[in-house]
Amino acid sequence: MQDKTTPYKRSVPKSTWLLACICVVLMVVTAGVGWVAFSYEPSKPSEAKVDGASVRLGLPGFIKNADDHELSAKSAILLNTTDDSIAFEHNGFDRRPIASITKLMTAMVAIDHKINLEQEGDILPNEYVIGGQFILHPGEKATMRDLLAASLVGSANNATLAYVRQLGIPEEEFVREMNRKAITLGLEQTEFFDVTGLNPKNTSTAYEVAKLAKEAFTNYPIIADLTAQTGYDFVAIGSGREHTIKNTNKLISEWGITSTGSKTGFLYEAEYCLVMRGGEGKENSIAVVLGSPTEYDHFADTQKLLTLSFAQ
Repeated sequence: MQDKTTPYKRSVPKSTWLLACICVVLMVVTAGVGWVAFSYEPSKPSEAKVDGASVRLGLPGFIKNADDHELSAKSAILLNTTDDSIAFEHNGFDRRPIASITKLMTAMVAIDHKINLEQEGDILPNEYVIGGQFILHPGEKATMRDLLAASLVGSANNATLAYVRQLGIPEEEFVREMNRKAITLGLEQTEFFDVTGLNPKNTSTAYEVAKLAKEAFTNYPIIADLTAQTGYDFVAIGSGREHTIKNTNKLISEWGITSTGSKTGFLYEAEYCLVMRGGEGKENSIAVVLGSPTEYDHFADTQKLLTLSFAQ
């Protein structure tokens, strides 16, 4: 006898329906996200207030590859001086010692005091301090222009002390004027304690160093001209001895890279520092690196910043 049984109907578990619903929802969300990403247009860089100044922030797509922004410096910045926008920044608002970059401010204050560049000057024995030196033999003198050039091009500490002394202003008062000028320029994180940069308390930020350099290279043509040269030739007064002071920025003096203004700095506390404005056609770019571990690194970091290609 044939067994006639009612066919069995298999019910679908509720968990299966729930899983199906979740999958559908995920597909819809994924599609939506993809559409938004595809249709997204980058907005203009935002603005932020830094020490009372309006600063445009953001990376406008100028980096060629992922390694372009990997620098050795503890702080770095690339400033577009046309509109003071920041094209690249790495710890750019951290305060750090700036070493001989200090000499840019020293030179500006000296020029503000109408330094007589043709006046003869000397260097006292006690001004032969550590660091870069401008050597004058016994009986030799130099012009104040030579001393200023030795300070800016060769980073000579003794030449810096000498020309400041011969301006007739006590160094303590001169440093106060440097700090007052920093305030007038809106450099609220910048402070000076001496004229050479040997004092590690001379501090600033990469951003404010860029602003300082913009002022020095734009409104003090002699500073821009001297510091852009591969070297400076002078003839010692009294002996007729000819000598060339080599630019401490080897990007200019050895690597052959053009510039429209620069200044190096080094202290153990500051490590290697450099501010440099681009050459002709790139005068609107100022690169700053602070705290590079080696001399080579701070030159390589600066070159990398100045050769970044901006999106049109």
